[in-house]
Amino acid sequence: MKTLIKDISFREEDGKLAEMFSQKAEKMAKILNNKDKKNDKYYKPDISTTQYRKFYEKILELNEKAKGLNESDFQIKVLPFVKMLNSKVQYSHERKHCKDSFVILMESSIKLISTKSDLQNFKYLLESIIGYMPRK
Repeated sequence: MKTLIKDISFREEDGKLAEMFSQKAEKMAKILNNKDKKNDKYYKPDISTTQYRKFYEKILELNEKAKGLNESDFQIKVLPFVKMLNSKVQYSHERKHCKDSFVILMESSIKLISTKSDLQNFKYLLESIIGYMPRK
């Protein structure tokens, strides 16, 4: 996961969004699902789709709050709650609801968010990843 995350960017001007929402999202989903260990008797994905959706829905909620705000208001009213998600991810990890790969994905991505556009593109990344996660 670290190698996929290292050159991630939520800025449109970097020209990496199309690749991030397709090939990288698919690779990240495979990592989160431990796809290579699926035939193992004790197979368990790095995060359940239910737990993943819980974080995705929180990002959706924050993205909705950001709509209609100028960047200055976003910095004050929304961004602190985006950054606070790191503590929720850590709590989930401590309770063994997710593994290291999800923590790396979330912490690395949240660190990059500083604008409304960044948050929206992060939302799109999570949406892309969930599209590649298998259904039960």
